[in-house]
Amino acid sequence: MATVRETTYDLLRALDLTTVFGNPGSTEEPFLQDFPGDFRYVHALHEASAVAMADGYAQATGRPAHVNLHTAPGTGNGMGNLVTAWHNKTPLIVTAGQQTRQMLLIEPRLANPRAAELTQPYVKWSYEPARAQDIPAAFMRAYATAVQPPAGPVFLSLPLDDWDQPAAGAPVVRTVATRYAPDPQRLREFADAVAASRSPALVLGSAVDRAGAWPAAVALAERLAAPVWSAPAPERAAFPEDHRHFRGVLPYAIGPLAEALRGHDTVLVVGAPSSGTTRTCRGTTCPPAPGCCTSPTIRARPPARRSGTACSATPAWPWPPWPTSCRRPTARHHRPGPPRRRPTAARR
Repeated sequence: MATVRETTYDLLRALDLTTVFGNPGSTEEPFLQDFPGDFRYVHALHEASAVAMADGYAQATGRPAHVNLHTAPGTGNGMGNLVTAWHNKTPLIVTAGQQTRQMLLIEPRLANPRAAELTQPYVKWSYEPARAQDIPAAFMRAYATAVQPPAGPVFLSLPLDDWDQPAAGAPVVRTVATRYAPDPQRLREFADAVAASRSPALVLGSAVDRAGAWPAAVALAERLAAPVWSAPAPERAAFPEDHRHFRGVLPYAIGPLAEALRGHDTVLVVGAPSSGTTRTCRGTTCPPAPGCCTSPTIRARPPARRSGTACSATPAWPWPPWPTSCRRPTARHHRPGPPRRRPTAARR
């Protein structure tokens, strides 16, 4: 009879998760012993580095990545970059070893007594299987949860004595949709609002690049003859930075951000939250905000915006109303931006 370990490796093969990043310890040894020849282990010198490498690998390949950490201490070491992966919307499957089940009652040194809570709220799902036979199915659910929009990290705590237990059978491999369409009625409202605008502006976020939507973003900016800003502190380039419509990265602070958008009566935010600020206006009065239409990727939590109209969809989804409804404004319809320059890295 196949063991839980053998069944799990078969599942990982089927999901093309044959690269594992990590920094192992004793609680991970039963999973890693007799490591299969068709798998690759990327050994980091620190858990934070392992999570960062897995994050970059997932973003570069466009596929989820598996990172294996050492019980509670290793997970804690990786938390800073796990927060980054959460904000990057990176599909990471984070696993960590756990002490043997028979020792959990006495909470030995390498035990994680509240494993499912340790990584919250910066994971979409966190779980420690109730029995060894649930591990393969938990991996399948973790994979599906990580890749389904909004993509993001998930966490599994895996007791070290589970791997040699007999499996309950092969898990069912399933697929998950990773693209979603906008509400047609809301999209029409967006198109009408932008078409009626005398001075529209575009604010684009990293989801535009994740969706491969640069051509669509360029086409929309050129049709509207609208200036384009990148949302504050982008982890990816949302628009060609040498394009004539690009104005740079918006500042984090509310006052300077509002000042940058002064004079525009409508701001279309695509692929970014409309509330990505960290500082208030101290000693100053914030300029009045323009009308805001936001089209972010769907979020795990409700967006923390104060105003504006929202519509969730994959940024690269074909949006037929734009070409027919949005008129090309003349040059006087928007305020000229500053001279183009390649922006420096955004401050976090």
